[in-house]
Amino acid sequence: MIATDSDIWEDLILALEEGQVVPIIGRDLMTVEHEGKPYLLHHLIAEKLAADLKVPAEKLPKDFNTNDVICAYEGFHGDPMSVNPRIVRILKNLKVSPPEALLQLAEIPTFKLFVSASFDTLLEEAITEKRGRAPAVVAFPPASNVTDFDESLVEQHGSVVFQILGRASASAPFAVTEGQLLEQMHEFMSGARRPEKLIARLQESHLLMLGVHFPDWLGRFLIRVARAKPLWDSRSMMEVIADERQGSEEFVGFLRHFSPQQSRLLATGSAAEVVRELHRRWFERHPSGQGAAPATHAAPGEKPAMMSPGSVFISYASEDRTSAFRLADVLTEKGLEVWVDRRLTPGNDYRDLIERHIRECAAFVPVISRSTQTEDERWFRKEWAQACDRARAYFGTDRGLIFPVVVDDSPNNELNELRREIFGRTAVRAPGGEAPGDLVTNLDAAQKAWRKQFRRA
Repeated sequence: MIATDSDIWEDLILALEEGQVVPIIGRDLMTVEHEGKPYLLHHLIAEKLAADLKVPAEKLPKDFNTNDVICAYEGFHGDPMSVNPRIVRILKNLKVSPPEALLQLAEIPTFKLFVSASFDTLLEEAITEKRGRAPAVVAFPPASNVTDFDESLVEQHGSVVFQILGRASASAPFAVTEGQLLEQMHEFMSGARRPEKLIARLQESHLLMLGVHFPDWLGRFLIRVARAKPLWDSRSMMEVIADERQGSEEFVGFLRHFSPQQSRLLATGSAAEVVRELHRRWFERHPSGQGAAPATHAAPGEKPAMMSPGSVFISYASEDRTSAFRLADVLTEKGLEVWVDRRLTPGNDYRDLIERHIRECAAFVPVISRSTQTEDERWFRKEWAQACDRARAYFGTDRGLIFPVVVDDSPNNELNELRREIFGRTAVRAPGGEAPGDLVTNLDAAQKAWRKQFRRA
């Protein structure tokens, strides 16, 4: 179980390359600079809160937190929501920058879903800075009309931050006391608003727990709720735990006895040091930041993600999945709305939904390679046929619907007949899914024309 050798790192990097790791980020990763000194953000907030509430230092333990301050506050009568607005004001006035560890996590491209156990906005700021676009943000309890994880959010925004203990807000609850922590985790695990889609995604993912210094009992519950079966049952997904303070004798003993195969504790050092080492190892293996699956796959049999009308629809043969996903990521990074079926086994399941997406897309991109040079009646050919039928409505106009791309080194003489007879136009080369500039320009123009027509500009 709790090995510290290179096997853990190798397993973790391989899982990252497959896009199957979800980081769970705790407050012990939030080291910020304030007035020239490093602070853990929650300690800094607690210090400011104690001054604001005039709680004397002699009433507080060493390294006190917000729970300690609120419990020592004479005006506290059991309802922590009376104090939360003060913390919102403190956060707004601090004006701190994202810590290095969050910036390094944001640079690893296969992280698409980030789970945060902190209520601040530093993680989304780090992702926005490093990826050039803001992630979708979901909080529990909900602070907006988005209440659960949805794969379509990844398609639209490139990444999702899910704050499982709430988001700093004057009107919505977020956990700053142990009482709130207990109530919110109870609601998260068993309440009517339980985020089923998020929990399902965690159950099919490897978990990288970074600085999540919960009480021992809550750490156990968090791992258990993210697994579909008892921890001792055989499973393919692992948990890598990086938290020098979580490695208590009781917690380690629990995992050694009841999750001996898949729960692993990294003893490299602090959570920030683990992130630094992960960042180094990833970019040592992938100097360009590429070479990995662009996003996590949906589980076999899962319903395809919903598509925003006017998206770019990418159609591919299963052998070209990696190139198709890379193409989708590149186009998304360029600011296009893109949809691609990320299920492991796409096919006739949900055929009506796929056909509707093709009817509503702004552009259709068939991925061509040696794998498509077959006369077999495969699913992608049905998608191509439907797109060609729809493309007839564009004849005689200056707009196009179909933009074929070639993702391998198939010679032109093998492809000319296919490209001309099926699509009526030549294809562009996008080796491995790397989209050339003219393709991006043409797809952007098609999407803008669609939005103008349907008043979605």
